[in-house]
Amino acid sequence: MEHSGALMPADSAKFIANIAKYVEIHDAGLEKLCQEMLLSMKEGKLEIPDTGASISYLSKDDPKAVDWIFVADALNFCFWSYSEAEKWSVEGHSGYYALEAALSRAVEDGIDITNPEYYSKITESQLRNIMRSDNNTQIPLFDQRISVLHEVGSVLIRKYNGTFTTCIAEANKSAGKLLEIIVNNFPCFRDEAVFNDTKVSLYKRAQILVADLWNFFRGRGCGEFKDIDKITMFADYRVPQVLVYFGVLSYTDEFMDKLKNDVLLPNGSPEEVEIRGCSIHAVELLKERIEKKIRESNMTNAEVPNSSLIDYYLWCYRRKYADEMENIPFHKTLSIYY
Repeated sequence: MEHSGALMPADSAKFIANIAKYVEIHDAGLEKLCQEMLLSMKEGKLEIPDTGASISYLSKDDPKAVDWIFVADALNFCFWSYSEAEKWSVEGHSGYYALEAALSRAVEDGIDITNPEYYSKITESQLRNIMRSDNNTQIPLFDQRISVLHEVGSVLIRKYNGTFTTCIAEANKSAGKLLEIIVNNFPCFRDEAVFNDTKVSLYKRAQILVADLWNFFRGRGCGEFKDIDKITMFADYRVPQVLVYFGVLSYTDEFMDKLKNDVLLPNGSPEEVEIRGCSIHAVELLKERIEKKIRESNMTNAEVPNSSLIDYYLWCYRRKYADEMENIPFHKTLSIYY
């Protein structure tokens, strides 16, 4: 990555995991989760758990679809609530699904939310209306979301003809190139830290933007990337919860006590970077293990899931079995990066 000299996410994650003090990756847990996922390989493809959420999306043929995904992923950060606190909710959905519901509602209301000419100048009252909740709880980091929309909208207008499709065209079917374009030109996507005197990157939102395009368009058109395997999982709050549930990750007793007591971890702190970096590395190890099992068992029709698909599986698994994981704490960090 030209602009910063940071290690790329996969290399960053391996570096972090090798010297982590608070988080550990376990082979037995990787094996357990690997076996669980192999059972979900229906007709050779990984079947994503059904979370029961139903939100109306733009169709793949809609010319605004790419810019809708861009806006959604620009705002895709920090939805967590403290234990027992009321969650921000839109039309019965919480977390990222609430954001999708809010943006879909805005489109239905005739709000030009996919147009950077609109959201680069969006006002506080306009965004409050779009993000209005079912209850009195406001979306977290509201002021930062206004700043993000102003930033990304201005960049699109100034550099990319007012549409993210220009960035996709410039990337020329390369996920790695598109990732580079995103983090080099949109600072709010530049998810980096210094760990043990080394600059590392995690790039959660930038990578999920690439993967969401690939997934939405099913690897065709605006979602065709010849190197989608370069994208790692998306280091957030919830996937580590699933990894702990399966015994893939464990935390030191002292660190677990912090998590149970809702201690806020600063973005870039060693513990926070370790959770995210070890999660990325664990999924890379999991992908290698699944590939090896498929090869050894002669599952000739099976496709090895890439890291983004494994992430979707784990994130949806957590959603589907949320009650079973309620006793596993997730880390709390106020950050625009995830």
